[in-house]
Amino acid sequence: MNGHTPAAIIAGMKRTTPLRPLCIRALLASTLLSLFSLAHAQTSNEPTATAPALFVMGSDATPNSYSFNWFNRIYSEVFRRLGIPFQLESYALKRQGLQIEAGIIDGEANRAYGYGATQPNLVRVEESIHNLTLALYTAKPTLRLQRLDELSTNGMQVEYRRGILLCENALKPIVPAERLSDIPSLEQGVKKLVAQRTDLYCDFSLNILIAMHEPAIEGRAALRKVLDIGSVIPTYPYLHKKHAGLAPRIAAILSKMKAEGLIEAYRLQVEREQGWGQ
Repeated sequence: MNGHTPAAIIAGMKRTTPLRPLCIRALLASTLLSLFSLAHAQTSNEPTATAPALFVMGSDATPNSYSFNWFNRIYSEVFRRLGIPFQLESYALKRQGLQIEAGIIDGEANRAYGYGATQPNLVRVEESIHNLTLALYTAKPTLRLQRLDELSTNGMQVEYRRGILLCENALKPIVPAERLSDIPSLEQGVKKLVAQRTDLYCDFSLNILIAMHEPAIEGRAALRKVLDIGSVIPTYPYLHKKHAGLAPRIAAILSKMKAEGLIEAYRLQVEREQGWGQ
């Protein structure tokens, strides 16, 4: 354009041979088109959302455990259909939350519906991955509990896994601070329960079921559910907000996989590989 504006061009035309109105309109249209093309060229270098070279999703399940292998099968198929390389990584639950909040990992495999309310950098995939129940467990055969509020006066030592806010929020208002503790891993929580160093341990029922099949625990003590906490909890994948565009696509794929029976088939496949029920 050489620095000339439409007004300067028209002024120059007035100083030369007069043009007919039709010619002036055509020249103006051409000038405006050039200006639009220049503006478009200047903005075309702005960054656009692209698929990640590798999508890393976090899980609090330990590698090669029941849950880890099940999630790995589910999400490997999801991202295969998306055409994006995928990797599942294991983290302690608290650290996992910090990793995705900072954008170091791209997603979390399963979190409760309300988890995102306190996580502004995350986007929920609106299709649940599976349902969980939360409960208190014990290794003491005679221990009984009718209501949660009994924990305020019965002297029991209670523990929960760090990062499970549903356990924390349910127990902190009731259990005196000197009798309530948290622990970083499921394995540690269950081992303390088996050794009767704690009376009650709060975690998801599926995790306790898995732990009872672990060689280090199996046969050592019968863990028993004492009391459910809350109702059934659907859990969902969460993505860092930089991948928000993938959320509806992942939801659609998960819905289709459920209809195909794939998610349940993967669960049964993992159970067979773990030797459960044999």
